[in-house]
Amino acid sequence: MPLALEEKYGGLLNRSFVNDFKDYSELLFKKFGDRVKHWFTINEPNILAQYGYELGISPPGRCSLPSTLCALGSPVKCFETVGPCKFGGNSSTEPYVAAHNIILAHATVVKLYKEKYQELQKGEVGIVLASQYFLPYTQSEEDKAAAGRLFDFYLGWFMGPLVYGDYPQSMKERVKDRLPTFSAEEKVLLNGSLGLVGINYYTSTYAKHKAPPPGEALRYSFDQWAETIAIKDEEILGVTNSHWPKGLQRLLEYVKDKYQNPKLYISENGLSDHKDNGSPLEVLLEDPYRISFATRHLYRINKAIKNGVNVKGYFCWALFDDIEWGMGFNRVGIYFVDFNNYTRYPKLSVKWFRAFLQG
Repeated sequence: MPLALEEKYGGLLNRSFVNDFKDYSELLFKKFGDRVKHWFTINEPNILAQYGYELGISPPGRCSLPSTLCALGSPVKCFETVGPCKFGGNSSTEPYVAAHNIILAHATVVKLYKEKYQELQKGEVGIVLASQYFLPYTQSEEDKAAAGRLFDFYLGWFMGPLVYGDYPQSMKERVKDRLPTFSAEEKVLLNGSLGLVGINYYTSTYAKHKAPPPGEALRYSFDQWAETIAIKDEEILGVTNSHWPKGLQRLLEYVKDKYQNPKLYISENGLSDHKDNGSPLEVLLEDPYRISFATRHLYRINKAIKNGVNVKGYFCWALFDDIEWGMGFNRVGIYFVDFNNYTRYPKLSVKWFRAFLQG
C-alpha cells in the first residue's frame, strides 16, 4: 500500500481504496495492455489481511493482541520475537474489513477490464490465492467439519463472494456481525467476477476441531474453530516434510467441484534448500530433492487435468534465490545467487527443467 494512502484514509480499511485501485489498474491497462495478457489484481489477500491486521507482523502492522499473542499467533517461526503491535487496530474486525475492500476492488477492476479493454486487448484478469489442502485428522464429523471451515476461511473467504456473491455460511455463522455485508448492488458486481485464479500451494495439513480458548478475544485465527497439524508422511528423496504433492491434486479438484471449475494457474510451488549456506558451491548447486519435488507435483497436476480440472499453467517458485518478506535471503530458486556479488549459477534443477520442457 502506498504510504500516502495509508496516511490519507487508512489504506485497505477504507472503501476509498476500491476506487483508487481501479484508477491504478486502468493506468496499467492503458500503458501495458497491448503486451500483458494475464493480470492478477492481488497476491495472497488472506495473508495481507491476517498478517497486516490480525497479527500485526507485516505492513501496516495493526492488531489488538498483547505481545504474547502476537508471538503465539504467528504462523511463521521467524516472527516469534515480534513485540506488541505498534499501530493500534482491532484483530477481531479489521482483517475482515481489509479483505472486504480487496474483494470489492478486484470485482471492480474485472468489470472495468471486461467493459473497456478486453475486446481490444484480448487479456484476462484474475486473483492469486494461497491455500493448503485440509485433510480431516480423523473421520469424525467434527474433524470433517473443521476441514470444511478451514477451506471456507482460506479459499471461500474470497472465492465465495467472487463466484456466488457472498461469504460462506460457516464464516457468517461464526464471525456474525464482525463480518461486513455486501449490498444488493455489490452482490451483482461480485457474482461471477472471479476471473482466472492463481493458486499458491506449498503444504497440506490435517484439520482438527478446536473451539476458541475460553476468555480469549475473538479473531480470525480463532473464528475457524479448527487447528492444523502438519502432514509428515511424504518423503521427497529422503527429506520428510509437509510438502504433500497429492494434496495439490486434491486442492485443485476441490476448487473445480466447489467453485464452477475456473481457469487455474499454479502461480507458486517450490521448495527451499536445506543445505548449509557455507557449503562449497558445487554442493549447493546439487538439488535432486527439488527435481523430485517438481516431478511429484507436476504428476499430480497432470492427474487433476485428466480429472477435468481447468489448469492452464505452472510457475515454479522461484527462478532465483530471492528476498522473502520478513525473512531476508532465501534459497528457494533453481538458480543459486551469490548474495555477495549477485552472480547467478544454475542448479541441477535448471538442467532438469530445461530437458522436461523440451520433452
